[in-house]
Amino acid sequence: MEKISLGLINFTNCLPINYTLEKWALEDIVLSWGHPVLINQLIKAGQVHVAPISAFEYLQNENDYILIKEACITSDAECGSVILFSNHKLEDLAGKKIGIPHDSATSINMLKIILNEKKIPLESINFVRHKYEKPLNEALGGDFDAVLYIGDNALVSRFLLCHCEELATKQSTCSKGGNGLLRFARNDMYQYDLGKVWKEMTGLPPVFGTWVARADWAANHKDDFDRVKFLISKAVEAGLGMYFNEAVQKAVSELNLTDYFIKDYLTVKIKYNLTIEHEKSLDLFKKLYQQILTLDF
Repeated sequence: MEKISLGLINFTNCLPINYTLEKWALEDIVLSWGHPVLINQLIKAGQVHVAPISAFEYLQNENDYILIKEACITSDAECGSVILFSNHKLEDLAGKKIGIPHDSATSINMLKIILNEKKIPLESINFVRHKYEKPLNEALGGDFDAVLYIGDNALVSRFLLCHCEELATKQSTCSKGGNGLLRFARNDMYQYDLGKVWKEMTGLPPVFGTWVARADWAANHKDDFDRVKFLISKAVEAGLGMYFNEAVQKAVSELNLTDYFIKDYLTVKIKYNLTIEHEKSLDLFKKLYQQILTLDF
């Protein structure tokens, strides 16, 4: 029996599907784990057949993939785990140094699109890769003027900064402003949720990840491809249904967060359905990214 290789992103935003597939432990499914950039690399190299990949990777190489519409990684607006932490307002980042994460593809380019649309010259900004080497306060205390966090690093930082004892009981201590801004305990720190900024800027829901199969594999393994699509759809259903509380407790234990915070993240913020509006958002992302390619920076 030829086995099907599935790539999985080890972020909490993928937990409902990941937890279910692990629990099922299907004999003909081999699971490979990694952060988004690594999973992008694995599927490009043919080491996995099916995976959730960065929306940016999908848009860059659409002919290499078949989009699986049974699942995606998106939000209606605020996503909770793609966050630009900054010492300055978004509009004041010209000429500044911004840390961008090593494990991101979509979010880095979404940030660049947002800055460009706000008429902030990208050529004036020093974008520097980081690997979350220092605590957030230290990173903003000298290394960077602003720093982009994604995934669980963003999720945990948001929790810690927001005095989430109140948030965990639905009594938020954060004061909210426009353009995706939240002000925290540090009066000089800003937090921009890129999902919210994208929605306010475009009117469309942000898409961070897409489930895909390699086109060459899908063409030669139609039955397996159909089965995987069915499994993914059922994994979403089970992960948000019968296994949801188990999955939440796994995240609570691993990240030391509250169950309310995780439940809010996985049901209110993160969404898994790919709609026509999401496909429009992907098309717009591609168009706006092509515009910044013409810039010299």
